[in-house]
Amino acid sequence: MATAETYTPSQLYSVPLAELQSDPNQPRKYLDSQALEELTASVVQHGVLEPILFRQDKQTGFLYVIAGERRCAAARKAGLSTVPAVFIDSDNYAEIALVENILRQDLTPVEEAEALKRLQDDHAYKQEDLARILGKAPATISETLSITKLPQQVRDECRQDPNVPKKVLIGLAKNKQQRSMITQYQNYRKAQAKAAAPNTRTTAKTSPAQTMVGALETVEKKVSALDFETFSGEDVQLISNAMKGLQITLKETIARIPQ
Repeated sequence: MATAETYTPSQLYSVPLAELQSDPNQPRKYLDSQALEELTASVVQHGVLEPILFRQDKQTGFLYVIAGERRCAAARKAGLSTVPAVFIDSDNYAEIALVENILRQDLTPVEEAEALKRLQDDHAYKQEDLARILGKAPATISETLSITKLPQQVRDECRQDPNVPKKVLIGLAKNKQQRSMITQYQNYRKAQAKAAAPNTRTTAKTSPAQTMVGALETVEKKVSALDFETFSGEDVQLISNAMKGLQITLKETIARIPQ
């Protein structure tokens, strides 16, 4: 039943959870169960520390969550009846929801790409407009949008899996044919499963050289899979300094290798 209350923009309210509905256009589709349990435990102990953002449908009066879907879910699991929430009166609520989730790094790469695409289509935005709204480079927006070209089955699976790097999905999307995208994605999954599977075979003792080569290959794979957009500026600088130090060590070591 629609609420009859009139809300003031930017005002903080204590809103009944029973009146807050999930926005069908909410960019977040995936809720990590472990992260939700941890947030629920925090809510039980401290309450909801950051207000929800909500809007009111002008025709029905229904209240929809703009940002804070996970906080609402945790509050419900914690047994709360109300949550602190700020009313947003803006036709750009989709932009607000997307920006808030991206800034919090709460979206999987597929969720981010689909939300960007929906925002672009709904408002006839150019990629330059999206870049301005999100404060990102146009090339980054273009790469993110390319993920929406992936086959539906790939997107459906990756939408629920935050562990698939954005870089991998962008690489898949560069294939011209969807069949190639699917094949390459299946190969990626097989490689991941093989790497995660325990090695039960009895093998000969590994030599120090083999151990070193294996370690170098592991470092190479991890470095290649780095997605610097997921790190803070401080973390990027930390990684950069470490890699520069490693580069110097490698050059000195290579120079000592007997010819």
